[in-house]
Amino acid sequence: MVNVASINKVLAQPETIHVDHLTALADVVKEYPYFQAVRSMYLKGLKNESSPLYNKELQRTAAHTTDRSVLFDFITSESFIQNEVSDHIKLLQQEETTSDSDAISGSALVEEDLNASKNFTQVTDADLFEKKKETSIEEEPLEFDKNETYSFSQWLQLTSLKPIDRKEVPQQKNPAVVDEEVEETPKAKEVIQEVDDRARKMARIDQFLAEKPKIKPRKSSSNTVNISNHYEDPSPFMTETLAKVYLAQKNYSKALKAYKVLVLQHPEKSGFFADQIQEIKNLQSNPTQ
Repeated sequence: MVNVASINKVLAQPETIHVDHLTALADVVKEYPYFQAVRSMYLKGLKNESSPLYNKELQRTAAHTTDRSVLFDFITSESFIQNEVSDHIKLLQQEETTSDSDAISGSALVEEDLNASKNFTQVTDADLFEKKKETSIEEEPLEFDKNETYSFSQWLQLTSLKPIDRKEVPQQKNPAVVDEEVEETPKAKEVIQEVDDRARKMARIDQFLAEKPKIKPRKSSSNTVNISNHYEDPSPFMTETLAKVYLAQKNYSKALKAYKVLVLQHPEKSGFFADQIQEIKNLQSNPTQ
């Protein structure tokens, strides 16, 4: 059964989300996939824990989002990236101080930690952890910054999940029940919609880029120049994140090209990029590993 009080607390104070909230959030997301506030908090929780489920859940969230520019702004916002580690440590220290004078409280803390560990085990997939051991560079959570809209767009194009048409999805049986049990608080709405203005601007930019206006040469011109390659060449937009995107999708040829471009752009990190290139070549030689 969903812990309504726990869900409400996370929505009211997104910065307090922790591993022991993930099971409850996952249950709500599964039953109500278009409950954007809860889905966003679940995504943030997975990111905070560096969960191997994060990348796949980000794909699902994009599929359930009508305006992906809003999603991009959300995952690159400070409220999403920030993880209140120091506050959590202080809280644990206070609890430890209390446990010194109260044996019962100390036992409760141990039980709580065990339950938290159990909950995280339930919400994650053991098979994904096994794969992470084999090809960790492919499954680490992807991180995008505000200047990497191209990388994010490429990643979404490469994923097999497509935007879901709400018209084709049957109506929830009792949507009012969710509204009564889990209320979207003003603070939660602010976290989700804090960048709506910029999202509209980005949508217009995406529309312009999608149309790709090209200059048609005059009929009288004897020398024509093919400028299509200028649009297709991603080198000016190449980032380390985009290289990881290609690698995560097992597009090894593009991943190799990406890291070679990065070597030229960032010679100070050439050693690191060279290691990535070698690892990709190893994956190409041994695809079953």
